Amino acid sequence: MFIAVGKGVFVPTERIHSVVPDSFVQFGKIKKIYQGIDVLTQFENETELENSPPPLNATVSLIDASYGKAVKSIIYMDSGQIVLTALESKKIVEKIKKGRR
Repeated sequence: MFIAVGKGVFVPTERIHSVVPDSFVQFGKIKKIYQGIDVLTQFENETELENSPPPLNATVSLIDASYGKAVKSIIYMDSGQIVLTALESKKIVEKIKKGRR
């Protein structure tokens, strides 16, 4: 089953690994990493660096399904793709649950 996460963008529910809401502490850093901003030099101490997401490798691809709106959720796929969406994480989870009935 597929769910809509943007204008004409559909994601297979069985391939979704996790959904990160914008209230997640690391959300801002995750967005900056994928926008090409070097956040590793911005850390004040080593404990922040240890808690940071792992570095990107060549197999990760970013799909921006927000169409210029504010990104409210990041969807991690099991294939290594990352989807930025303007939908709230609660709405995405509701769509997944609704489809599984």
